[in-house]
Amino acid sequence: MSKFIIVSDASNCSFRDLLNTGKSLLTSSIRPTHWLISGSPMQLLKIQNHRLLRKSSMTITDKLSDPDHSTVVFLRAGDTLAPDALSLIAQHTDLHDVIYGDSAHGRASRFDELSKVRRPQWSPERLRSHNYVGDLLAAPQSVIAAAGGIPTLATLHEHDRSLRIFEACTSPHRIADVLYHSSQERMTPTASLDAVQQHCARTGIDAVCSISQELQSVRVSRRLHSQPKISVIVPTRGTAETIKGKQVVLAAHTIEALINNSTYQNFDVIAVLDSDTPSEGRQAIVKAGGDRLKVVDYDRPFNFAEKINLGAVCSDSDLLLLLNDDTEIISPDALETLSSILEDPSVAMAGPMLLYEDLAIQSAGHILNPVPIDLYRGYSSTLSGAQNILKVQRETSGIIAACVLVKRDVFEQLGGLCTLFPSNFNDVDFGLKMQDAGYRVVWTPHAKFHHFESKTRSTKMHPSEVVNIGARWRDKLEDDPYFNPHLERYTNIWKENVMGQRSVLDALGPTAPIASK
Repeated sequence: MSKFIIVSDASNCSFRDLLNTGKSLLTSSIRPTHWLISGSPMQLLKIQNHRLLRKSSMTITDKLSDPDHSTVVFLRAGDTLAPDALSLIAQHTDLHDVIYGDSAHGRASRFDELSKVRRPQWSPERLRSHNYVGDLLAAPQSVIAAAGGIPTLATLHEHDRSLRIFEACTSPHRIADVLYHSSQERMTPTASLDAVQQHCARTGIDAVCSISQELQSVRVSRRLHSQPKISVIVPTRGTAETIKGKQVVLAAHTIEALINNSTYQNFDVIAVLDSDTPSEGRQAIVKAGGDRLKVVDYDRPFNFAEKINLGAVCSDSDLLLLLNDDTEIISPDALETLSSILEDPSVAMAGPMLLYEDLAIQSAGHILNPVPIDLYRGYSSTLSGAQNILKVQRETSGIIAACVLVKRDVFEQLGGLCTLFPSNFNDVDFGLKMQDAGYRVVWTPHAKFHHFESKTRSTKMHPSEVVNIGARWRDKLEDDPYFNPHLERYTNIWKENVMGQRSVLDALGPTAPIASK
């Protein structure tokens, strides 16, 4: 039988809240052996003398005299443990050394629906932004000792505690079940600037960190230590369209905007032109690219993946920016932001927030549920999304190839984009190949591009592409680590799979007009 030690800090809670936590421990499917209460000797004494808890077999104390092989569970004072939480955690302690899970959040009034926070699997980039893992963490005492020990960890800000514990672990795991209940205001993850700055110092991340107090999230802006050359690969047929009320050759507009507006200038441009590209389109592209431009002719039936691969073969840069011809840079420092993310050896690909011309979201990274979908596509970019998901840098299973920066050596290692996907899913397949090879893919809201693709465009699915993506990745499409099995499938927002207005409002995020938040 697994043994558990519950740790709570009582320094900022009422006796009633602490008593509610204690009552939940008594109804747990596995009774904890110890409840360590720090921060308030008076509260500890009152709890020890309460008639219900005094008669329990649980030791209530502020010190652990004899460490053993128990699992330590940090539980915020005032929160209540789900009855089956410790049983669920016990099922995973042999394989995983840090465990967290989903949470339920109480009604602001008896007429409100209950809210649940459904969390993704381990996402280290996101944890630097905010404490997305929540207020309950379970780990063996060996990990707790390596992270600083119970007395130290118990008194820290929850973001600080989480960062330290996850630094000390090797196999974190999310349980996709409600492990604890908390108040409505604890739905939105908290953040500590000091905690992230100290984490960066401990782990060797050279960055400038800043916090948004409104969103409770930290931005980690890595310092760029080199100026790697980037080859911008633009596949095009020289199409002309109206952008911002002006008729332009799309690729020429994309290239000209990047050259004129980017603060990062160490790049060349590889334009892969179809053989039927109109002469006026070709001339406009050549003029826009100037001496940075290399034109590669393509005389085969359309295959986006093949055109990208051809452009890569004809380049010699360390980084490849795959860029559709209907895009435009918005953030002047977008290339610096994406390049700095790729200085982490575990990250192979980084992508920006893509916005339509009217500033609605075109893509905030892929979500696989199980159909590959662009997260929050068509929604206002003013939304924060569930738990501020649209405002924080985070891992994702894939990024749309309309605009993505890739390490060249990884691109070559994985064989480039698969030509079995000439129109659709080549980027989905590529992201999943990266994940399979052990690399991380990071999406950031701190770099932005326009993608002028029509909002009413209906993607034409080729049967062979649908068959191929299913045959290759069915298991991964059904179990995206950056999704949650309790979320609604076949939709592009982070919405719990329940009926009711509450779940919709929760999915739209803290900026939604929710009176009870």
